[in-house]
Amino acid sequence: MIKFFRKIRQKLLSENKFSKYLIYAIGEIILVVIGILIALQLNTSKENREKSDLGYKYLSEMKQEVQGDLFILDGRIRILKKSIKNQEAALNTKSIATLPLDSVLMIMHRPNIGGFEISELTFNKMKNLGLTELSNNDSLNLKINTYYNKYLAFFKKAITFTIEKYHEYSYYLDYAQESIDYSHKDYEFPSLYNQSKQSLDSVNRINRIKYITSLKGRNLILDDLDRKRYALRTLNRMLEESVTLLKSIYQDLKIQNPQIEPLPLLPSEIDFKEIKVSKEKLKTYTGKYLTKLKDTLNVILEDKHLYIGSDDSDTVQIFPYAEDKFFTEDFFGQIEFNKENGIVISFTLENNGKFDYKKLD
Repeated sequence: MIKFFRKIRQKLLSENKFSKYLIYAIGEIILVVIGILIALQLNTSKENREKSDLGYKYLSEMKQEVQGDLFILDGRIRILKKSIKNQEAALNTKSIATLPLDSVLMIMHRPNIGGFEISELTFNKMKNLGLTELSNNDSLNLKINTYYNKYLAFFKKAITFTIEKYHEYSYYLDYAQESIDYSHKDYEFPSLYNQSKQSLDSVNRINRIKYITSLKGRNLILDDLDRKRYALRTLNRMLEESVTLLKSIYQDLKIQNPQIEPLPLLPSEIDFKEIKVSKEKLKTYTGKYLTKLKDTLNVILEDKHLYIGSDDSDTVQIFPYAEDKFFTEDFFGQIEFNKENGIVISFTLENNGKFDYKKLD
């Protein structure tokens, strides 16, 4: 091709047709420029395509991380709410001196809300690659950066402070104070004690009440309650921001891929209300259930209430809120019992995904 154009130029020059040569030369330059522009456009389109694919990949990963963190946050919130509710109820009694041991224990309950971290894996990969955005949606990009650089940064500081105070208080109760005995809770070695477990529990109850009503004990307990309330506010705020970011990411992904799998039921989307169900009806749900992974769960009936749990773990109560549908206060999710010809054959547990359990008996 280059040889062809060279021959044309040489012919025009040999024939002294300079004006035609000049026009030809300009035309050739224009063609070269057009070619360069087309090549640049193709290269830019390829880069944009690759950037868009990478953005979708990272947005998908970030969605999974935020979604998983959201359910963990909700679980910690439920633990804290329950602890605060029980502690406040026990403290609001007319006379702490008359409280049974279980209620006294509620006043000094220390739930550990640690043991997890909000994932920053995808966001850190972004930063390491020098990416400042994952989407053409400027609003979403701003939300992502604000979530990780502002809200998460504050959350980590607040929770770290709360956990440090929790460990300080726990250390004091377990090792520094000498009024309350924690060592005999399992009573594994009776030879270490000169009293029965029942007698020790009675003494411990009295000593706990003395501690709670003492000046130092009262101050420490009220300070502990304040920290729980602070932690609860912090967790709730982070949960709200997580839900907002998750939905924004999902909407952006859905524009790019209309066939994307729907989001699971989120804690902010439904407020379960218990309904009354007869004991006879509840009994139809009882039995042993098996997953594809060979895990088993037992559904049992005790005192007109249904409970669910495995052979080697504690059970949790489940509450009916619709026909064949139940919820639990211990974690967010629903359990729907499936029937065939009016007989329960399985149930589906929905909690950041769906898990099927087949009835064995």
